[in-house]
Amino acid sequence: MPPPCAMETCKCKSRVLCHCWNKNLCSDHLKEHDDLINSQVNSLVDEINTLDNQLSVLNVDEVIGKCRQKSDKWRHDCHMVLDRFYEENCQELQQCCIQQVNHKRKKIHQLKLKINELIQEQEVTNDDIFSLKTTINDIKRDVNQFEEHGILVDVYPL
Repeated sequence: MPPPCAMETCKCKSRVLCHCWNKNLCSDHLKEHDDLINSQVNSLVDEINTLDNQLSVLNVDEVIGKCRQKSDKWRHDCHMVLDRFYEENCQELQQCCIQQVNHKRKKIHQLKLKINELIQEQEVTNDDIFSLKTTINDIKRDVNQFEEHGILVDVYPL
């Protein structure tokens, strides 16, 4: 004799073993169970169809446009940062060049003072002339090098 239906209030004999619940069910409760599963499957089919329709009417160009706007804003912001770094670098470069020129002028001024002092004293020796020529040549080489090459600028790739 078959076991009774596993549903508590049911007095019917079971007809099948439900593999989902692993319970013995009568034909009425098996049908209820099948109807419940079928309604859930139908709900999922409806959801899939809704998603398919949503993708069908999706304006891909509009989505791309939104993404492009974000990319364009990022690009613009990056250019602004790069421009700011460039301007700061140019200011530092200008300050450094001015300092170099001022330093060279100071050397020349000191050399002029020394020559004037030697002229006033009228006691110039060959050693003084040799020292002055060496200093002048050093300054000349330094000025020419500065004029030719400027200052060392380290530029790193992005």
